[in-house]
Amino acid sequence: MARAILVVRRRADASGRLEAYLDALNRNLAPDNIVPHAPAFVRASGVEAAIFNPNGATRLEGTSVCIGALLEEAPLWHAPGARLPDGTYALLRADANRVELAADAAASRTIWYVLTDEELIASTSQRAIVTLLGSFEMNREALPWLLSSGTLGPAAGWDARLEQVRPGERVTLDRGRWRLSRSGQPPEFRAAADRDEAAHRARLAEIVEAVCKRLTFDSTKWTLPLSGGVDSRALLFHLHKRRGLETITWGMTGTREQDGNDAQIARTLADVFGIGNRFFPTDLSSEPRERLIQRFLTAGEGRVARISGYLDGFLVWKTLFDEGADGIIRGDEAFGSVLVRNARGVRHTASLTLLSDFFSPHELAAFDLPEQHVPLELERKREESLSTWRDRLYQQFRVPAVLAGLTDLKAAYVEVANPLLARAVLDCVRELPDGLRTEKRLWRDLVRSWLPDVPFASRIAVPSLEEVLTDRALLSLMLDEMRGSGASDLFSPALRNKVCATINAALLASRAPRRPSTLKLRLARAIPPRLRAAARTWLSVKPSLDPLAFAFRSFLASRMNALLKLDAATPPADMQRAVNL
Repeated sequence: MARAILVVRRRADASGRLEAYLDALNRNLAPDNIVPHAPAFVRASGVEAAIFNPNGATRLEGTSVCIGALLEEAPLWHAPGARLPDGTYALLRADANRVELAADAAASRTIWYVLTDEELIASTSQRAIVTLLGSFEMNREALPWLLSSGTLGPAAGWDARLEQVRPGERVTLDRGRWRLSRSGQPPEFRAAADRDEAAHRARLAEIVEAVCKRLTFDSTKWTLPLSGGVDSRALLFHLHKRRGLETITWGMTGTREQDGNDAQIARTLADVFGIGNRFFPTDLSSEPRERLIQRFLTAGEGRVARISGYLDGFLVWKTLFDEGADGIIRGDEAFGSVLVRNARGVRHTASLTLLSDFFSPHELAAFDLPEQHVPLELERKREESLSTWRDRLYQQFRVPAVLAGLTDLKAAYVEVANPLLARAVLDCVRELPDGLRTEKRLWRDLVRSWLPDVPFASRIAVPSLEEVLTDRALLSLMLDEMRGSGASDLFSPALRNKVCATINAALLASRAPRRPSTLKLRLARAIPPRLRAAARTWLSVKPSLDPLAFAFRSFLASRMNALLKLDAATPPADMQRAVNL
């Protein structure tokens, strides 16, 4: 729901610029299908702090801002230098002497920042920063990452000047010396040798229960999204006694009646506890495709290319916003992952994929994109097992790059809490032996023991991107973009020709008589992504990148580049005038 921003001037008596943009940014950063709440704003001692589209879950004290969820009483949450509370949040805090930007233990909410000779701008919105800078410097390093992984890659932003606060990190500005410092330790996995499986199990159960008890929220204003999988049912088990709590589930029409489907199992789980479960169909909206794409980019700022769950035009999230919901309680987690057999399997499990995994050196040379490198801190450490490296990458890359990007899409409408990513839970997981994290074995066994009579889902309720990209209107929109000047500024002729050929072939295929679903599509619908990834890894199958997924990512990059250029070039008066229209 909220975007936070902090602007700090080097000279405390210097006038700021944020206030001039306040109302226009509040509307410009909000999706077009809602009317955002009025922004909260404060200015003191050369600091301007604002929350765009705030609600009852956001915090503003002095010139300090917190969005997300705290899992403990933290009276000094706003004070730079104070102990970081447990929770899942973005924390921007400032006083007359210091500014501190802090991410939670998994960086489940992203803070971007840029330091110039005259000011520090920090925000959970890249577009807000670019707007206030009044210029945009395209970060070409982000392009190959978006094309290969569907994300902006490790810590990269759309603008080359932007930095990102990493998991568990504090970025501190000494206002007197005007110098930044960074502190914080990357996650360390160290199996506790003095515990057997029963002891690990008991400790994990105790910590998850304690975290859920510490989660304070108005259960009439927060909702629990419920699937048929492992994690959301664990939250339901611990939270179902909260008075007024309701659950929601979404998926394609008809999935609620399919045995073993996410949507069908979710309803069964809700019935077990006598809790309401509202179902939202997420079939492709009848709205113009141009509007759907613009809304997707506005909500998520092009950080992730996973649009399949939002084809209803964000109707799920608009409904919650219109009903006055404060937030949702999600089951994002890091309990472990699938069995891996090699380094490539480790990277692909974490979505840390490279273009060189899919294309030949000759093709890459023709694409004329910056060469990709996995940062040193994400490389496998000496004597680190494949399983430990896999789970460290999940916490250091997949959560802050993929899951945080998906959270942004929802947080454009409602706040998001992720109690299973609490520091206490992550610390516990890092002490588990490899065998108890692989396939999330300990966690799955524990959750199964809580609800032994309800099976885990065997089918997913949302379509795959491959199914989405059979829509002719969307394909035509993509083709027009890739033939235009915006795409030609970003991509080589060889890349654009490849993408256009792919889209043309898909358009031609869409004119043919409709045929029964292919075996590939039937398997995609029936087998959960976790099991598909496990099968590819176990069989050592070389991964492939769907040509239409590659085309869609290229299209998003071109659109996002144009949007950021417009943000940078629009003065506040013109921006406000456009909003009023």
